[in-house]
Amino acid sequence: MFRYLLIPLALTIAAQETPVFAQTGDIPRSDTVVVTASRLSSTLATTPASATAITRADIEALAPSNAVDLLRSAPGIHIDQPGGLGGVSSIYLRGAEANYTRILIDGVQVNDPTNTRGGSFDVSSIDVSSLERVEIIRGPQSAVYGADSIAGTINFITRESGTAPEYTIIGAVGASDYARGSVSARAPLSDRAGLALTAAYTDDGDAVEGSRYHSRSISGKSDIFRSDNSSLRVVFRVADSDSSNFPDDSGGPINAVRRDSDTRDTLEMSGGVLFENEVEENWGYTLELDGFRQREEFSSPGVAGGVRNAFGVPVNSSESVYARGDARASVNFAPTSDFEIVVGAEHRRESGQSDSRQINGGAPSDSRFSLSRQTTSGFGEARWQAVPGWSLQAGLRADNPTGFSTETSLSAGSVFTYGPTNTVWKVSWAEGFKLPSFFALGNPIVGDPTLRPETSTSFETSVRQPFLAGRAELGVSLFRSNYYDTVDFDNTLNRLVNRGETVAWGSEITGDWRVTETVSLGSHLTYVDTDIRDSDEELSSRPKWRAGGEIRWTGIKDLTLTGTALYVGRVPASSIPTGNRVLSDYTRFDVAANWQMMPGWDLSVAVDNIFDNRYEEAVGFKAPGILPRASVRVSF
Repeated sequence: MFRYLLIPLALTIAAQETPVFAQTGDIPRSDTVVVTASRLSSTLATTPASATAITRADIEALAPSNAVDLLRSAPGIHIDQPGGLGGVSSIYLRGAEANYTRILIDGVQVNDPTNTRGGSFDVSSIDVSSLERVEIIRGPQSAVYGADSIAGTINFITRESGTAPEYTIIGAVGASDYARGSVSARAPLSDRAGLALTAAYTDDGDAVEGSRYHSRSISGKSDIFRSDNSSLRVVFRVADSDSSNFPDDSGGPINAVRRDSDTRDTLEMSGGVLFENEVEENWGYTLELDGFRQREEFSSPGVAGGVRNAFGVPVNSSESVYARGDARASVNFAPTSDFEIVVGAEHRRESGQSDSRQINGGAPSDSRFSLSRQTTSGFGEARWQAVPGWSLQAGLRADNPTGFSTETSLSAGSVFTYGPTNTVWKVSWAEGFKLPSFFALGNPIVGDPTLRPETSTSFETSVRQPFLAGRAELGVSLFRSNYYDTVDFDNTLNRLVNRGETVAWGSEITGDWRVTETVSLGSHLTYVDTDIRDSDEELSSRPKWRAGGEIRWTGIKDLTLTGTALYVGRVPASSIPTGNRVLSDYTRFDVAANWQMMPGWDLSVAVDNIFDNRYEEAVGFKAPGILPRASVRVSF
């Protein structure tokens, strides 16, 4: 079915910065502000890093049922989620490990280093109706953020208060008892203050055997402008979810011997305060406080022995708590119109503990770990407009964590714009590091307190070219990332160890074309090859080829039709009952229609996997088939 993607790919191959269109059909603007790539003021055009911005208009046109499906539209990202939302989603950014991507919600980090995945985050609990946009930054960001941003950063940014009161109710239903609803209020509180609140509920239904998911969340954002030169922003989020699914490595509903599901109950809380003050025209300062806390209760029936492991996984359960707090201050200074610099400091406190139990042969075995650490950091970034159309940017950060040596991270980049043709050429190089997770360090069964930090270096070059009088863009990027001391499980030693070097290299090609006033096309194509040095093993769960296409039509007033296609190549995978397998490639087609029935009333109808392709994202977990749903949004 890959051949069906060749037509949109041949028509539009393009700019790496944005994979989809605004709802109006315009080509995405290069002056779109991105707040995640740097502490310097940045846009898609001025940042050397590879950046994608998924806008609110894109979210409304695509009508995704959840944040996992929303991210599938972005180039360079492969996501698997065995068993629907009941299974834990994993994000592989340009072939990197799932825990190498730093996840932010309104700038607050939400990765949890007490989990068995080494600090990844399941984005299932993020309510898409509350989002204003999503920023995806590829490549190490440790020179900006410190630890954990070893492959990239994804920032989910919620909606602002707006300039006029708006109250919205959304209700959605779909096949297999899918249901979602939200209530939001966005309003100015005064001439210089505003507030946005959203409460949401999701029930993913029972489309996949053994999988259920329920979540409840509330989030808020308040902006307070004390004067024209200063502002205070407060954000918070609370999300409670409970889920069930066949265990990882069990072989899913098709192959699992034990037919009971894992159960997971998770409570997430995050919040932050940001104060910005422009003292003079050429300098100002920023003060930030933020925190995150997560509590998870987990229970598993285990996995029966099979081809890959004769003993399987015993019955097990755990209860873990993790808390993190950050305080940082920075100063921005622009001594000339061509030079800008930011310097600052940060202090982080983390604590985590986990109580777990395994039952082998009827005999329980209890274990516990409790760890804490502090990290003190200093950082600086600078951008110099060397000549008109050519800028240079560099970053440096030093992190001193408890129990580890000081980690120094560097980044450097260049952006050159050739005026006569508006050609943009970017080059970037960056370093990243990740401290061993609390689970990897402290688990008494498989952990090792002597594990070393994981590190990375990444190089990328890209070219973006607008053409057809600005109605289309063409671009190509080439990248290479080296990862060192990857933490992995050693079956011989029965514990976690540092491995050698892993290399990921490849290319991304994405495109936009406004064909007519009513028709827009978009596409993306990604190739990623990963190699474990000095080993014949393949990294699992990562396809080499991934491609997508989109067509959007706005030929009738107040009606938008969107069709998307996603191709995923063959994926190396494994499960205990089957051993190693290679999952077949597949193509998935989705459609969505958005109709403004009358002012304040919007109807959305969407169908996922419209051709009923029963592909596997993980061994034994078949896609649920055709999933139609409809939603009504009322705003007043």
